[in-house]
Amino acid sequence: MGAKLLSGLAACLLLLGLAGIVFAGDMNHKEPTSVTSTCGTASATVSWAAVSDDHLSGYDVYKKLHTDVDYVRANTQLVSATTYSVTGLSSSATYDFAVMAMYNDGHRSNLSTPASCTTG
Repeated sequence: MGAKLLSGLAACLLLLGLAGIVFAGDMNHKEPTSVTSTCGTASATVSWAAVSDDHLSGYDVYKKLHTDVDYVRANTQLVSATTYSVTGLSSSATYDFAVMAMYNDGHRSNLSTPASCTTG
């Protein structure tokens, strides 16, 4: 289909109130829940409940110092398990960890509710 035809179809669906029905699946990706973290001296183990979705590709784990505003991704490759070990942390520091589900349709979930722990 041409771009003009597709944009015309989208406009018609929007006018008819059907756009939400047609595209609703893209908006319903769930974030991981039950996130926990356990800190060691310079590392933390982050765990979460699996997301039940056929389109799930894996997870990204995010970290930040408790006093920081922005999270940074802790993993270099998509995580397929529901546990991830974050290393290279400063000792005697409080960290927040959150998890995001990644989907094979190119979408991602919101960040999970964070879990915190303090390194030894």
